[in-house]
Amino acid sequence: MTATPTTPTPSATTSTTPPTTGTCSAYSRIEAESYSNQSGIITQATSDIGGGQNLSSIANNDWAHYKGVDFGTTRATQFVARVTSGATGGASGLVEIRLDSLDTAPIGTFAIANTGGWQSWQTIPANISGVTGVHNVYVTFTS
Repeated sequence: MTATPTTPTPSATTSTTPPTTGTCSAYSRIEAESYSNQSGIITQATSDIGGGQNLSSIANNDWAHYKGVDFGTTRATQFVARVTSGATGGASGLVEIRLDSLDTAPIGTFAIANTGGWQSWQTIPANISGVTGVHNVYVTFTS
């Protein structure tokens, strides 16, 4: 997932190590499995570009926390995520992006429906309110 001040661009998924300062750039690829903390989520091997792991077994009210994401001084207006879903029967989920607390209002949301299978990946952009500075980012899930 990445934030971008302009048009979203798909990116391959490869493992990265967060900087030792505790911050990472919102404008670079942030691997979903590199969360600082989480609730209800497990990881598994992925077949997506570049390999690595993906988040799995996500259910209602689960979340992932990414510490010290640096949006810089240029307002980020989009969030881009690589997602997959094999949910059937018209089931879908809502992903919400929150800053600094699980209790804050979302700065952006996007829905995920069946993408063609649990390893059939799509890149989904979502508009977010203009964000600058360093924040703890919470990605929350509702289904």
